[in-house]
Amino acid sequence: MSHSAVGLAVPVESVMTRRIVQIMERIPMSEVRNIAAKYDYNGFPVVGREGRLVGMITKGDLLRVACAALDDPQVWQQPVSRFMAHGVLALRPMDSLRSAVQYMTESNLRSLPVIDAESRVVGMVSRNDLMAAIAPEAV
Repeated sequence: MSHSAVGLAVPVESVMTRRIVQIMERIPMSEVRNIAAKYDYNGFPVVGREGRLVGMITKGDLLRVACAALDDPQVWQQPVSRFMAHGVLALRPMDSLRSAVQYMTESNLRSLPVIDAESRVVGMVSRNDLMAAIAPEAV
């Protein structure tokens, strides 16, 4: 069995980033913009009051808001929940890297949240995490 075949069977929790920056669903997009400028992540999980995953907001979403703000600067005051992707695919810690790769290609997201049984975000898996696990010599 090749190295990459073995690599795809390992659980995502072995490659996920545990340092996560979560965004509360009620904060304005101006605050999201500041957070995104500070952290070099492609996407951020959006959580509700009880800390459960409700969506994802990406730098692509921020660019769309920036475009809309050219005509209406008030857009930055809108809550993140208006622009985030709802019903995001999420991984479980024990899901295989194979599942992560499939979800990522289906969702077209550059990073996916990893959630526990209560839908609380415990990590994030990025394209870079997956590439490093699948083809360590290529990264």
